[in-house]
Amino acid sequence: MWESLDTCWVKIHFSKTGEIVVAICDSELLGRQLRIGGGHTVKVDKAFYGGVQVPVDELDKYISKATIINMLGERCVGYALKTGLVPTNTVMNVDGIPHIQVYL
Repeated sequence: MWESLDTCWVKIHFSKTGEIVVAICDSELLGRQLRIGGGHTVKVDKAFYGGVQVPVDELDKYISKATIINMLGERCVGYALKTGLVPTNTVMNVDGIPHIQVYL
């Protein structure tokens, strides 16, 4: 497995309701524990994000399949902002890391 600071992990989930959820996180975030307040943490889990590792500039081919997108990290959220997928005011922070969830 290779890891680069210009790649993201991408995993596609197919729900029983017909939704296609594309989960994307910056490569170095996989496996980290993030504080969410009240003494609670959430893990950036391989089961949710750990599909394939792809360069940031190839995210469109995965995003185009989605009905719901979940992104976590500076690079992938930055890509969503740069390409106009989301406006800046939709970005929230989880333990200081940018996060967006988009319903298409």
